[in-house]
Amino acid sequence: MTTTIRLAHAFLLSFFTGAALAQGTAITEERVRETVSWLAADERMGRNTGSPELVAAGEWIAARFQAAGLVQVQEGSWLHEFPLPGHWLDSREVQLKLVRKVGNDPKGQQEFVLVADKDVRLRSVADATSGTDERCTVAVHDDAVLQRLLASDSARAPIVVEIADDHPAWLAAAGRHGVLGSKRQASRPVFYVRKGVLPATDKDKEPPTWTATWSTAAPEAAELPQYNVMGLLRGTLKKDEYVIVSAHYDHIGTGRAVGGDAINNGADDNATGTTGVLLLAEALMKLPAPKRSILFVCFTGEERGLLGSKQFVARPPVPLDKVAVVLNLEMLGRPEPGKQGKAWFTGVDFSDLGAIAAPVLQRGGVEVVEFPMAKNLFTASDNYPFALAGVVAHSLSAGSLHEDYHQPSDEAEKLDVPHMTTVIRGLLELVTDLANRDAAPQWNDKGRSFLERRRPKAAEKPANDPANGPK
Repeated sequence: MTTTIRLAHAFLLSFFTGAALAQGTAITEERVRETVSWLAADERMGRNTGSPELVAAGEWIAARFQAAGLVQVQEGSWLHEFPLPGHWLDSREVQLKLVRKVGNDPKGQQEFVLVADKDVRLRSVADATSGTDERCTVAVHDDAVLQRLLASDSARAPIVVEIADDHPAWLAAAGRHGVLGSKRQASRPVFYVRKGVLPATDKDKEPPTWTATWSTAAPEAAELPQYNVMGLLRGTLKKDEYVIVSAHYDHIGTGRAVGGDAINNGADDNATGTTGVLLLAEALMKLPAPKRSILFVCFTGEERGLLGSKQFVARPPVPLDKVAVVLNLEMLGRPEPGKQGKAWFTGVDFSDLGAIAAPVLQRGGVEVVEFPMAKNLFTASDNYPFALAGVVAHSLSAGSLHEDYHQPSDEAEKLDVPHMTTVIRGLLELVTDLANRDAAPQWNDKGRSFLERRRPKAAEKPANDPANGPK
């Protein structure tokens, strides 16, 4: 390298570093709070894979990518699509009659015949397709019961849940629609009923007994599309090499109610990581283009076994041998006491990424520290399918496995937003460095040995197993 080229390189590196640090000030606490709060709001219903709320979140992420100025990796779509097994249901074929009886007075009996797709819609896959069931569960004007019942995929007797006609779940259940999951033997369906169709239950009186006479069309088994969301910042001198910055945007949806709250909001896990991806994309698009391209990816299905990242690796939209490094963001918002402004890598001993990152993050105000479970968690997030395919890939976290992990109490209000903002600003420095440095990170002997022991032999794997790498 000539003296002139070395000086030019040094100037450019200084320029990029200074620009990144300056741009980091645009990653504000207000912007962080606004983004993570939207993702973790009750309206997202816990962002379960396959849910209408997760689909809406994916569309929102794609719109943010587009507004930032990223380009599509695959022309015509911001999505990386893959199928999961499920069923088609048809709300137009529902017949439901409900008979309401209060006390022992025969005159207190009321009958309601509901209109298919207008008054009643089918939520869940059921084995049985018709029946008459006494003492079925009908929840009317009770938000706590609504949240609990929305977690029910099937039942021994029909469940009827009142829901507003502008609720995402009601809208998603219109007409012929797909739901993930298999049929449970002898199960009965869960129905949605439009709010206002049934009379409210008087909490001061004995609850009414409901009898349901119903029928549905048989569910049709199908492969249903799921979506990773991705956007590209094109590089310059090495535009065909890629730095991937990723996070999963799904969570676990609704479940057992705790203190009347059944929505697992997933604020720290992993609305914080998704927020990091979005704000880094928006900030980097305002800087001069780096040498390598940067691919921003939000994965679905992480909570169901890294499904989105496995499918991405099995059907990569860019060549995996051109991916210099994957920086996956997980749980950035709940630091342990005294560890504000600190972060850690999973599997940090397996490559030189940690050694590369530490001084760069320090320059951005973030200290890299050790974490007791860092090695074990290396295999627990979306970096792992890439690592099995040979790509240097680690997750970065800036928190801990706190008591609210996978609980309804993982709420946005509990996040340390100043800490998150500091970490994301530091990551701006790191991503800029990784996209501009000459040499890409490399596995060391310990990392190669670890992965080789866990990589199934090709003869023992199906041809489309992501651990085989791209075809």
